[in-house]
Amino acid sequence: MADEQFVTLLARLLKAGVVVKGVFEKTTKGCPQGSPLSPILSNIVLNELDHPLEARNLGYCRWADDFVIVVRSHRAAQRVMEITVAYLEGGLGVKVSRDKSQVAPIKDVIFLGFQLLRGRIRVSTQAQGRFKARVREMTRRNNPLPMYQVIHELNKYLRGWVGYFGIQEFKYLFRNLDAWIRSRLRSTQLKKWKKPGKFQRVMIRAGFDPKEANRVWIKMNRWQSVMRPPVRFVLDLGWFRQQGLVFLHDFTTAFSRA
Repeated sequence: MADEQFVTLLARLLKAGVVVKGVFEKTTKGCPQGSPLSPILSNIVLNELDHPLEARNLGYCRWADDFVIVVRSHRAAQRVMEITVAYLEGGLGVKVSRDKSQVAPIKDVIFLGFQLLRGRIRVSTQAQGRFKARVREMTRRNNPLPMYQVIHELNKYLRGWVGYFGIQEFKYLFRNLDAWIRSRLRSTQLKKWKKPGKFQRVMIRAGFDPKEANRVWIKMNRWQSVMRPPVRFVLDLGWFRQQGLVFLHDFTTAFSRA
């Protein structure tokens, strides 16, 4: 039995219109891209697809209007693809995006930012690329924010990202990303210290012999400097823990225990 209030609310939302570049436009068909209404409507409509898939005992995973159906052969995949498209367009009146739909080996399928490789879940190469691009932006060497604030802002992004991708099963990935993030932050910190003399004084406070520290000359604006042993000693794991940096690998351990 339909909930009349809910149906009325959906109708009003669909007819509410959108603002494009400051100009109001009426909604005549479909749902605006990115609307919070979109996944709700997708689940309502595509619930009708779930039943025949389950009746045929097909393995599938669906999130709103994004779904993957898994079969054993390329021939079976082609057949299921044709049947599914015909059912969606003919039976449900839903337009299927041909350029986003494909028959492919499971290792080549990207679903919600994930891939399956050797039977394990991994973060897709594209998702990793987007992650690195965001971190690069937040840790650029000319970032005017003080380091504690850079790390504070970065942590918010890291927690959200790992909260989503934490189910991935390649533990080395988070360790490698952690090491790369620390290198980015080391480069940022050197740039903020500006002069080699400042770094020498930090070395002395970290326990270096003053004579030894004064013989060290670091190029503060070079990426290669992050690999210098004195830099890695001063800005070590303990230093980053002290600054409160989120380590992705810590979440790997947490997810494995859950």
